[in-house]
Amino acid sequence: MIPKRCRWRKSGHCCAGTAQLCPNPFRSGLENREHFVGRWIGADLEDRSAPLLRRAFAVHQPVASARLYLCGLGYHEAWLNGARVGDHVLDPAQTDYEQRVLYVVHDVTGLVRPGANALGVMLGNGWFNQDRVWSPTGLSYGPPRLMAELRLTFADGSTAVIPSDERWRCAPGPVTDNNLYAGESYDARREIAGWCRPEFDDAGWRPVALRPAPGGELQEQLLPPIRRVETLRPVAIQAVGQGRFVVDLGQNFAGWARLRVAAPAGTAIQLRFAETVFPDGQVDTASTGVFATGVEQVDRYICRGGGTETWEPRFTYHGFRYVEVTGWPGALRPGDIEGVVVHTDLPVAGSFECSDPRLNQLHRLAVWTHRSNIHGIPEDCPARERCGWLGDANLVAEYSLWNYDAKTFWEKYLDDIETTRARNGGIPADVAPGKRCTHGPAHPDWAAAFILLPWYVYLHSGDPAVLVQHWAGMSQLMQHFQKTARGWILPGGYGDFFDPGADSIVTHTPPTLSTTLWFYRCAEVMAASATVLGEAAPAAQYRQWRAAIATAVAGRYFDPVTGSFGSQGANALALAFGVLPAEEERILAALVRDIRERETHLNCGVMGVRYLFEELIRRGQGPLALELLHQDSYPSFGHLIGRGATTLWEGWGEKGHDEKHGARSLNHPFMGGYDNLFFTTLAGIQIDSQSPGFRHFYLHPHPVPGLEWVRCHHDCVHGRIRSDWRVAGNVFHWHVAVPAGTTATAILPWTGERRELAAGDHELEQ
Repeated sequence: MIPKRCRWRKSGHCCAGTAQLCPNPFRSGLENREHFVGRWIGADLEDRSAPLLRRAFAVHQPVASARLYLCGLGYHEAWLNGARVGDHVLDPAQTDYEQRVLYVVHDVTGLVRPGANALGVMLGNGWFNQDRVWSPTGLSYGPPRLMAELRLTFADGSTAVIPSDERWRCAPGPVTDNNLYAGESYDARREIAGWCRPEFDDAGWRPVALRPAPGGELQEQLLPPIRRVETLRPVAIQAVGQGRFVVDLGQNFAGWARLRVAAPAGTAIQLRFAETVFPDGQVDTASTGVFATGVEQVDRYICRGGGTETWEPRFTYHGFRYVEVTGWPGALRPGDIEGVVVHTDLPVAGSFECSDPRLNQLHRLAVWTHRSNIHGIPEDCPARERCGWLGDANLVAEYSLWNYDAKTFWEKYLDDIETTRARNGGIPADVAPGKRCTHGPAHPDWAAAFILLPWYVYLHSGDPAVLVQHWAGMSQLMQHFQKTARGWILPGGYGDFFDPGADSIVTHTPPTLSTTLWFYRCAEVMAASATVLGEAAPAAQYRQWRAAIATAVAGRYFDPVTGSFGSQGANALALAFGVLPAEEERILAALVRDIRERETHLNCGVMGVRYLFEELIRRGQGPLALELLHQDSYPSFGHLIGRGATTLWEGWGEKGHDEKHGARSLNHPFMGGYDNLFFTTLAGIQIDSQSPGFRHFYLHPHPVPGLEWVRCHHDCVHGRIRSDWRVAGNVFHWHVAVPAGTTATAILPWTGERRELAAGDHELEQ
């Protein structure tokens, strides 16, 4: 493992104790399993409560450094001498635990004391023991378990290890039940004061039980952890019955609710979470997947009494905007409840704003939806499924990389995809990681993500290691595509998911057509990747495949009379991928004609949305693109906004659809692929594939009539790139920033004039 050092903050509570803060640097852990001496331990309890595990130990020498290595499955929280270790939540990130298991490392030097010490860990089910939804037993890897080591280095250079072993003690805790889908139950009367402090007497606790290892290779968790990143105050509270209230937090998001309550011991409070409400204000849980999962998102808290209590869950999270609070004593006030936004804490790496409020709103929708769906993996939605569908990831990854420093996040997910290959003869599954939908090869247009994601990461980072690591699997998948294809036409895809139409997921673009277009794109990326890796023969082969696919798809699906592939989605993909360069003017004309014939409405799904607006703007149809983005009637983004959307929906919200398909999600990031256009097309920050990682890049904005100004930045590996422009009269004013160690080619929008820019700030006009 590559040593890595960063700084992070730790805070929290020990049981019912007081909050403590401590600066906490960490660096990489043990390089392989042979260095660990800890054993896997757990608790044999009679109920479903989250177990408490503790170990008392003594320190008799001055400590120079102390590092805690933790792998608590499914989730863990740890305390040392009463102080919460770290500020991570829902740790560690999900994997296929039979293939690989992630551990985390904390520097706890400042928490170890001379003399008596105590280490405490609480374990939650997480994904490791998700035994309630989709399959009663088939998705669980077993009851929770812990492997931990506290490694001490003393001032004289000697060392000691406090491992997880038979000397630990355990007891049931106040978390009486926890499931990622169904929620968490907490009985504050069962709290054990001071259980993680050295002075606590654990004589009444039972010995821990040894557990078998989960089977996967232990690896350090290198992606940023999941954290509490923001709090949301209520925008409205409505009483809907005696002791029952509905709280509107104003934003659909992923996380949980935090309560502050003073009530007698035994008072039971229930929280039920939903993305929307009925006209009478009651919560409507249909979109959170209740019909598919058989459970609602519900948290329960029983008060201990004796003063104000503050509570939030530990081992679950929800996708929601509204909270139904039942059993509240008296009137619920705004200060009694707040939303806690929880997700993988990716550093922000991009921003966009412009003079058009609708475009700013669409950007916010995409970013909020993405934030809601990063919890160690890229999820399809934060309520119903919470699965890492490959096709969704392909449509999200590029705008993720523009908005966030997400390299390690996507590298981790690529490793997750690798683990599904082990179950399917080398071919990825539709979902990664875990056990759901991972038995059997993925649909080919979804599997394409395994070829495309490494390329996206390489372009943004300039690091070919991601291509090297996955090249064998990418090549095997491409060979699988070629063998599956019939005359270079690749069948079996999901297609342009959720194009408008109430009776079918895919209506307007044949899935075989869109899948074959992705096959073409994969051949192009494989040829480029082979060139980067110095593999000349495969590069030539894949270029030949690309030409053969183009000929086949044109012969089967392109209408030479109309100049069209038959749908908005197919035409957008064909233009974006460059399938028929000689016919692009006619394809564009057909696309424009289709949009106009539909009275300026979209008629495509998630694949078309990814590319359609970019292609229109880059090819001189910017006003039409803005008309589409400002359209307010169905099907359009404005229609969703008009219905109250604060995140992107799984579908277009057509009339009658909600009643027929009530399980459709209202927080689905695969609809947000359009967000790329704000960075690459309107601001014009474009990667040079011959100089990846922004060593050299292009700046080529596309001002659209009616758009007065754009401000945009992207933090690349070398520093901040900025593209800010405004139009005043007939003058285009442009401020750009080129990071140190890089160069850029600026292309002025109206004349196409090129200017070569060195590092620094530049003011350009035309």
